[in-house]
Amino acid sequence: MLTEGSARAFRLFTKFQELGWAPVVVAPAEVAWDESDACSVGSELSGYSGIYRTGEVIAASTFGPERAAQLVQGNTALPLNASPLRMISGMLPGTNLVSGWEKQAASIVADIIARYDTVDAIYAQGPPAAPLHLALDISAKHGIPVIFDLVAPVDGFSLPGSSRQYLAKIEERVVTSGHTIMTPTRALKEYFLKKYFGKVTHDDISIVSDFCLMPAAIASMASQKRDGGTLLLVFADHRVQGKDLKRFMQALGAFTKQPAVSKGAVSVRLISSSLEESHKYIRKYLQDAPVSCSHRLQDKEELDAVAQCDIFCLIGGADESSRLILPERLLDALCMNRKLLVVGPDSPASQLALEAGGFAASLNDVPAVIKALQAAADDSERAEQAGGSRPPVRYTADASDGDLAKLLAYLLPV
Repeated sequence: MLTEGSARAFRLFTKFQELGWAPVVVAPAEVAWDESDACSVGSELSGYSGIYRTGEVIAASTFGPERAAQLVQGNTALPLNASPLRMISGMLPGTNLVSGWEKQAASIVADIIARYDTVDAIYAQGPPAAPLHLALDISAKHGIPVIFDLVAPVDGFSLPGSSRQYLAKIEERVVTSGHTIMTPTRALKEYFLKKYFGKVTHDDISIVSDFCLMPAAIASMASQKRDGGTLLLVFADHRVQGKDLKRFMQALGAFTKQPAVSKGAVSVRLISSSLEESHKYIRKYLQDAPVSCSHRLQDKEELDAVAQCDIFCLIGGADESSRLILPERLLDALCMNRKLLVVGPDSPASQLALEAGGFAASLNDVPAVIKALQAAADDSERAEQAGGSRPPVRYTADASDGDLAKLLAYLLPV
């Protein structure tokens, strides 16, 4: 999945094993992007009982690359052969991996609890709200302690049919449940403490920062020197659209008209959740610029793209959650020692970029964005000559071990 927190869940899955726990995962249906992918998924399902899927394998070819990318972002998608008439009339509900998880997870969890002699703890990440709600129910029924990992405000992510009022109730039940609560950023912890002032204390919420953990093949690719000019990778997720995307593309267009860029010293690749809108602004502001654009990709392809770039530019949305979270692709770029540039509001993302020797600028200040793009391009070559930057210590692979081990130890009976 490419939903917020999915890469963090994978990294924690690895850490739980290192710390002496045996994780059993209830995961969404797998998307097979090609035949070899389908074979590996089949092997996983038949040979490893630690991962339980809430649906049959979905062939990406049934949906096409763009719609398959929508699926793994948690959105609803229709297959390519869907009837246009039924689509218009609303008779086709489409496929949604998150709602599919909601329908099947409870029965799978019940089977797991019946199968194993002891389930010592539950880890539930949200949003979305369904895993949090299910964990509350299981804990009440079986007396199992829970670690809730809140990676964003719960009421900021809604599926069709779920109201914001319902999501707010789930969030309050979780935060005030007395169970272990952790967040990946200090900004999120402070948000929940302020929102539920008088109902929770500082000690009720712990910060377990995300950390660097790269597949070996990606780490090897990232360490290799790339030939050619400077490659700027611009990443815009679903939060960035409308006037925010327009402002950035205006700034990018002005930047590409500068002499060094227009001569081919810098090329730009854009990965966007709003592909159609991005192409519109490319035609308007970047007609003759060395720019390529694609929709969100499968996880490995996006990591490959980060490994191949020199500068990673994240466009931050203007919504509240963007001011609280640390996007996972930005952390991936940090772990690969890429030069960071964050364009958006003051947030954990912009603070990290500056801390790592990168750059940050507000979307409301187009001249500042142009200046930051130029500074990142100038600095990227100097950083490469100096051997690149290094992630801050708190994001290294073992930096969170102590915090995580302590939280897990609290769950065990004395």
